[in-house]
Amino acid sequence: MTGTAAGGPAGRAEASERVVITGIGAITPVGNDRETTWRQLVAGASGVGPITAFDASGLPVRIAAEVRGFSPEDFLDRRRLRRTARFAQFAVAAAREAVADAGLAITADNADRVGVVINAAVAGFDTVEDATRQVLDGRGARLSPYFVASSLANMPACEVAMDLGVHGPVNASALACASGIYALLEARRLILAGEADVVICGGTDAAIKPVMFAGLAVMGALSRRNDDPPAASRPFDADRDGFVFGEGAVITVAESAEHARRRGADPYAAIAGGALTCDAFHVSAPHPDATYAAAAITQALQRSGTKPAEVDYICAHGTSTRANDATETAAIRAAFGADADQVAVSAPKSMVGHLIGAAGALGAMVCALAIRTGVVPPTINLHTPDPLCDLDYVPNVARQMPVRTAVTNAFGFGGQNVVAVFTAPD
Repeated sequence: MTGTAAGGPAGRAEASERVVITGIGAITPVGNDRETTWRQLVAGASGVGPITAFDASGLPVRIAAEVRGFSPEDFLDRRRLRRTARFAQFAVAAAREAVADAGLAITADNADRVGVVINAAVAGFDTVEDATRQVLDGRGARLSPYFVASSLANMPACEVAMDLGVHGPVNASALACASGIYALLEARRLILAGEADVVICGGTDAAIKPVMFAGLAVMGALSRRNDDPPAASRPFDADRDGFVFGEGAVITVAESAEHARRRGADPYAAIAGGALTCDAFHVSAPHPDATYAAAAITQALQRSGTKPAEVDYICAHGTSTRANDATETAAIRAAFGADADQVAVSAPKSMVGHLIGAAGALGAMVCALAIRTGVVPPTINLHTPDPLCDLDYVPNVARQMPVRTAVTNAFGFGGQNVVAVFTAPD
């Protein structure tokens, strides 16, 4: 990404060129709305527990960060329930909350100036697994006629567009675990390009299924702390042993600052810019010297006109895997230099696990709410320092501090590095 499409020219954008977040909705393992999720994150509450979605007794990993108590029938009628997968249902619910939070009215007069960008990484994996079992059991003739459509990666964006009556640009893209934050940068691009005034954007995923867990367990990617689920996700801790698989959705309303001003909206934060690079190194492991992850951070800062010393907080990717946490620490040190020791860094995945396609969007929410509230959520389960992870990770207890500028990192399988910068609204 270069120029205005990625992050704008160097220097702070003028108010008329700024894109702001005016609404946030969330369905997460610690809360089925924005306020509950934020309150639990600040409290350091864990959403990790034994798997209830299926019988995991025969698997080496039996814990996950599940969304609990979510009732899709509260948002969708019976016909739409039959045609939608869980990840799309999450997106519809979170999008409705975000639009209501923004105080945005979508009408026949403005619907063609409103877009949707909602990304997913594993998309309809759950529906594919269920349908495969049905076919192999000889029940293929009873497959839902909506099976194929409901599993497609663009369905959350399209279902949200249909739900809200949106007729502007609607799209979806997949960047593995960096998908959710890229949606906000794509929304920003559409708005700055004049293709939309408002874009409903974020990420969603729901794939807590046996095949997914069996596959990730074989990779050695998941924590096996089955006897102590709340302590399983421990980013940057010396005793970390893998990430915790999760599910959920975070959706935001992004709009031009001028559009927000005209309708009297109260922005959480401005999306100041971002960058995308690729390790081109391995399908799942990060580049060991962190060169391209660091480049994404540096380019995001440059394109948003931000100096390293101006960053107050970094919402880390912080997966709790041996390689990722050490590599991310090295990337932050390379990009920030001496200023790395002055910035607060924390990892929400310690509480909600890895939300895959929604992970980066959760990072955006955390940055925006840290700017709004002056509180940074902690990295829980951080008790044993790792010499390779030596930054200020806000261990175990939230911190009250002024946040004017925040950064979120997202790194995905295949070497996808996406970084976004958020600033306090003018």
